[in-house]
Amino acid sequence: MSRHTDNGISGRPRVALLATEMCSHGGIQSYMWRIAEVIGAMAQEGLVEGQVMSLNDNTEDLVRHPRMPLRVRAWGAGGSKIRLAAYAFGRTPRTDLMLVGHIGPAPLAHLLHGLGRLKRWALVLHGVESWRRIPILKRVAAHSAAKIIATTRYTAAQFAQQNDIAGNLFCIVPLCADETPVQPSRGFRLHGGFKLLCVARLDASERYKGIDQVIEALSRLSSQYSDIHFNLVGDGSDRDRLERTAIHFGVSTRVTFWGRLSDEDLAAAYADCDVFVMPSKEEGFGIVFLEAMRHGKPCVGGNHGGSPEVIEDGKSGFLVQYEDVQALVDSIALLHREPTLRATLGLKGRELAQGRFSAHQFRQRYREVILEGAE
Repeated sequence: MSRHTDNGISGRPRVALLATEMCSHGGIQSYMWRIAEVIGAMAQEGLVEGQVMSLNDNTEDLVRHPRMPLRVRAWGAGGSKIRLAAYAFGRTPRTDLMLVGHIGPAPLAHLLHGLGRLKRWALVLHGVESWRRIPILKRVAAHSAAKIIATTRYTAAQFAQQNDIAGNLFCIVPLCADETPVQPSRGFRLHGGFKLLCVARLDASERYKGIDQVIEALSRLSSQYSDIHFNLVGDGSDRDRLERTAIHFGVSTRVTFWGRLSDEDLAAAYADCDVFVMPSKEEGFGIVFLEAMRHGKPCVGGNHGGSPEVIEDGKSGFLVQYEDVQALVDSIALLHREPTLRATLGLKGRELAQGRFSAHQFRQRYREVILEGAE
């Protein structure tokens, strides 16, 4: 069956995903595909009729995307909010449940609901954009959602407090690592004898990731642990400044800026590192921690935001306070000295990635949300 044809099967609840963007690269985009795949599986089983709508993608790109499920209609507004609204009001049938993948389109869902075009809708929250008071139109819209889905309890609590929303509207669905791992490149190796890895966007707006602090910690570790090398994967507007920071601390030869890697090389990087480190203070969840845990690697993260709900301090890694460089130094030094500890923490991390944060658990939780909301 075509990926973009109408199902038109009476009696089945109509379930739609409204995303801002899906066909580009990013954590939110990947999250949207995981939801679309749940809807697609339920459509394949005859439980629902499924649809995916995107603000910033074109219909053709959505239809041709390899992750677009069969039996799911796909439509993209090509970046036009007016086209999206016109399509939602004029060309889509009455929908039983709409999963809105970002705060941005929430007012549209609210209006569709108020005019009877939408029976129920659920809002999907992500990270830092949910930790502040949102504009009034979006705030009013959020109050009309039947359910608000957050990846961590921290994000749910912050959104509820900042926007005066009752706690009983929230449900927590943690993210998951990819179910089918990418085959690592055979020839790719990180630099160093003891390899630290961080995977992050190097944008000036995301300096809260704590990369500066890892570089400073490396300078303090240099004399005693000369084999430690910091491998940084990612790119962005802050890269030049970070390169100058490495020069300033005298560790430029012990920091490698890899830029963006292919999926195969990135998988090899996770497999080859000794410790994954990103002491962020504003991480909504931290899917990169899951990727490292899936490879059996201990993580050092920030004791802030959603990270403590992913990393179990002392069990699958360590949590440090943002800007506490000495705590970061101590954690890295301990993991360097004790390979048995690294293995123990890594094993626990893998268990968490395959259990609590597995794709199976993610699908089950979203199936429950969809079935409850589409009744």
